[in-house]
Amino acid sequence: MTVKTTGIKEERKGLIGAIKNSGTTFSLVIVYIIMCIIFGLLSPHFFTVNNFLNIGIYSSIIGVMGAGVTVAMLLGAMDISQYATATLASIVAAMLLQEEVNLFVVIIAAIAVGISCGAVNGVLVAVLKIPAIIVTLGTMQIFRGIAYLLAGGKTIMIKNADFDLIGKGYIGNTIPICIVIMVLVFILIYYLLRHTGFGRTVYAVGGNESASYLSGINVVRVKFLALVLCGVCSAVAGLITSSQVGAAIPSNGVGSEMGVLSAVILGGISLSGGKGRISGTIIGVLILATIQNGLTLLSVQSFYQMIINGIVLILAVLMDVIRRGVLKKQ
Repeated sequence: MTVKTTGIKEERKGLIGAIKNSGTTFSLVIVYIIMCIIFGLLSPHFFTVNNFLNIGIYSSIIGVMGAGVTVAMLLGAMDISQYATATLASIVAAMLLQEEVNLFVVIIAAIAVGISCGAVNGVLVAVLKIPAIIVTLGTMQIFRGIAYLLAGGKTIMIKNADFDLIGKGYIGNTIPICIVIMVLVFILIYYLLRHTGFGRTVYAVGGNESASYLSGINVVRVKFLALVLCGVCSAVAGLITSSQVGAAIPSNGVGSEMGVLSAVILGGISLSGGKGRISGTIIGVLILATIQNGLTLLSVQSFYQMIINGIVLILAVLMDVIRRGVLKKQ
């Protein structure tokens, strides 16, 4: 009997330990399940294959951006220029498509725009030591302004069947290509963070920048590369957006800049850096996308949705404050 009891206790400890180790991610999964049940009870259209595909399609944009900003946030660098970078990349892509440039070249050009925007942020933050939130607030205006100038303040329509596949295409008439792109980006970021030297240095610098510098880590290089990666993800998201809409819109994403950050913070990435997992970002993105989807199914006015999104952002930051134990220190 003693052996059996001990075995049961060990199993319980193992389960509890696994739950504790999963931390924020496990809690968010529970919240997500409960939220889905509530929306399912309120709307007969929620638990359908098409609706979950819609959630995935909507998630693809903020998911790709969220993957990039996760890396920056792990360093304590809050990037709010993502939508502006995405818009600029989409404008450049649309202009090239109008000139009938090869699609592969168009995609490379858009990614190059993301790299350039990320490099500008990286130099200002990593080299010149300007706070990331100030830098990206400024570059957000700059990148957006350039996008307006290039487009002449007008929407650029896109008529290219191959380009449409990025945001509207399906694999086997079942799986949206944009969801596949999002999953591949998440896998890439996961691999970089968990299985490469770069990922280890990201966590190290985010946890203690001074100690990392003294241990020989090139802090400037790590921050620079993180923000460049963030810019690349923004450009990819811009391609998905313009493909889904069928146009490059200079005002795209205005007022939505904090949405991606909400998902990342909600997913457990600390504002101070050094803590968090990409798995948490995935759940955070799904939660925000599902809230948006559920409210739309329930015909909730967009004004109320804005209020709810603001509340979610505040709650996400509050959760981070609680996780860091700031309230206990006072």
